[in-house]
Amino acid sequence: MKNLLSLAVFAFVSYFSYAQRDTVIVRPVTVNEVLINPNMGITTFNRFSGQATNPPLEWSEVGPVTKLPQASTKPDFPDTTIAYLRWYWNALEPEQGQIRWGIIDLALKEARAHGQTLAIRLMPYSNKDPLPEWYQKSGARRANKPTDKDGSIWQADFSDPLYLKYWGELVAEAGRRYDGNPYLDSVDISSVGYWGEGWSPYMPAFPYQKALIDIWFDAFSHTTLLMNFDEQQALTYGTSQGAGWRLDCLGDLRMKSDNPYFQPEMLDIYPQQVVRARIQDVWQQRPVSLEVCGTVSEWKRDHFDVNYILEQALRWHVTSVNLKSSPIPDDWKPA
Repeated sequence: MKNLLSLAVFAFVSYFSYAQRDTVIVRPVTVNEVLINPNMGITTFNRFSGQATNPPLEWSEVGPVTKLPQASTKPDFPDTTIAYLRWYWNALEPEQGQIRWGIIDLALKEARAHGQTLAIRLMPYSNKDPLPEWYQKSGARRANKPTDKDGSIWQADFSDPLYLKYWGELVAEAGRRYDGNPYLDSVDISSVGYWGEGWSPYMPAFPYQKALIDIWFDAFSHTTLLMNFDEQQALTYGTSQGAGWRLDCLGDLRMKSDNPYFQPEMLDIYPQQVVRARIQDVWQQRPVSLEVCGTVSEWKRDHFDVNYILEQALRWHVTSVNLKSSPIPDDWKPA
């Protein structure tokens, strides 16, 4: 017994001595640089890291369809781990059933080559970019007339079964091709109206909106989805199904507006919508993505309080911010 006890003590002391020799002491050093973390932070917009930025007050919603060149010198723009790109339906499917998947394939390849993941939105149309011509001639219903005030753009009837059918086919095929791709960061739920933001003068009843939201959950069961902010009932529904959320006008500090479709956002619509839609705690499980209203240089031009804007973004537990790949004013940069 005495020998066994001595052996046990010897083994313990030997193990303790060995463990001490293998101990690594780490003393972190304080740094002041921005930490570049995956799947969060500032995004590039319709381009990738190291490519030229937009002019201070300009940007384009048209996503790239070919490879973009690198800037000759490193752009004055924060490093990012997410590239956010958007494309219109008429660019992706100019002929019915002939979908140009090479556009998104290239974007995924470019994002990976630039050390980024890819966030995307497929957009049906805008006030300048029409629905595919083949769709307009498909027998689908039009919501407005050529003689209307907005008659220059062919407005879809979003309650039309053909809209759900054809838009749904594009979404379903995208899901079959890309859902679960490790380099696909997130996908916006794009449904009705300009840019697919979910609002329109021709809003359908909620059951039609719901159907146009459900097609995304059916198509993308593994990749993170982001629900647009504009319609409260749709926002509540989308986030309840597991989507994160996003909004398009971070920094809009206007006090009033005569446009019923563009009311003051930061001081009016957004705080109310967060509460009404009951999305205060979504950030604990899903991303919150914010897009600047205009560009950051517009905030400065309009004398908006950048500190207040950033405080609100932090209050909403922002995950990523799209600055439209436009430069940050010099006197708003750290010294």
